[in-house]
Amino acid sequence: MAEQKGDRDQVLPLTKNILLLFNFIEESARVKIDIRRYPWRRVLHNGENGEGLIFGIYKTPERLKIFHFSEPVYSDKVWLVYRCEDPFVFNSIQDLKNKTIGIVQGSSAGDEFDSQVNVSFKAEYNTSSLAGRFSKLYQKRMDAFLLYEPRTNLREVQRELNQLYASEFDEYRKKKQEIFCINPHPVSVIDAHFALSLQADRSILDKIDKALIQGKKSGELERIFAK
Repeated sequence: MAEQKGDRDQVLPLTKNILLLFNFIEESARVKIDIRRYPWRRVLHNGENGEGLIFGIYKTPERLKIFHFSEPVYSDKVWLVYRCEDPFVFNSIQDLKNKTIGIVQGSSAGDEFDSQVNVSFKAEYNTSSLAGRFSKLYQKRMDAFLLYEPRTNLREVQRELNQLYASEFDEYRKKKQEIFCINPHPVSVIDAHFALSLQADRSILDKIDKALIQGKKSGELERIFAK
């Protein structure tokens, strides 16, 4: 799965939601999950070569030619993070015209958004370092960047991100005012899956699918991502 890096280039720990999800799947599907985290492009490369499952991947026409996909695990909302002092209206992709938007290489934000990259708006390609993206945004090297977040409490996510990534700036330390804001209208909502190379035996995905279907019926998956 993809790594996220902090302000000292350290790999950040998994969120509570993802840890709860993996615990649920291990217990329900009776499997053991061994987590390996890499830059996203390497995740895709390793998965295509049959080196295990990919977690947190979206379906695209190209990927359907390469991977088996599980049932949807959760719906990732793709948000725009911007400087609070420089707000802009966003209701549709057309509102991004002539803006510079930070995107992680190899990622997708839905067919409509992907089709307009470097057409309606300019892409600023980023690495897996979330701290690096916040730094670029603070320096006004881009107008906003994409944040993939399944949690439903957007206000809490924004507060958490400012505590983590604005704390190094005097402006935040002195005024205690949030520097980074999340636009309340998502760019897109995309289902995230587990995936496995088409060349591999998909029996492990079948076990995971049964667990996911059970978790949706019981409401457990919804509870996990509401926390």
